[in-house]
Amino acid sequence: MRLRSITTAFLKNGGDYLLMERSGNNHLMPGYWYGVGGHIEPGEINRPRNAVVREIYEETGLAEHDIDNLHLKYILMRRGKEETVINYIFFGDAKKRAVVENNEGTLNWIPEENVLKLKFVDALRISLEHYMNGNLSMDEILVGVVGKSGGQSAVSWSALQNVD
Repeated sequence: MRLRSITTAFLKNGGDYLLMERSGNNHLMPGYWYGVGGHIEPGEINRPRNAVVREIYEETGLAEHDIDNLHLKYILMRRGKEETVINYIFFGDAKKRAVVENNEGTLNWIPEENVLKLKFVDALRISLEHYMNGNLSMDEILVGVVGKSGGQSAVSWSALQNVD
């Protein structure tokens, strides 16, 4: 069983979210929409925030000082036949809208009311919908396990509790 750790950031500016549509040439989920992010490098394994800041810069040109309120909100886990994926999902506020092109896909600022109309993998759609519906307190982090319920994709949420 392989373990893959990734990060995803959903950045907002005004009433719009910065989202990436994967290119048709991309071997992984072409035509699907995502936030920005990617694999956590070996030196970042204990610091997913460092990984997401790096990925944001690589894919958008936005530096850490261009983003306010970048917070981890979800840790999403999905088990496949060959691997388990852990996705650290962050939300933040971009101070500017200018972004660079990248080879992963096309970046677009999407009005909030149109975000959930796009084609996402189910687990990301469920997480985005949960976040956009205001179901989190300010300092809350949720851990979600992806599974099936009634033949549909579902996420079982648990709050990550402070034990200090």
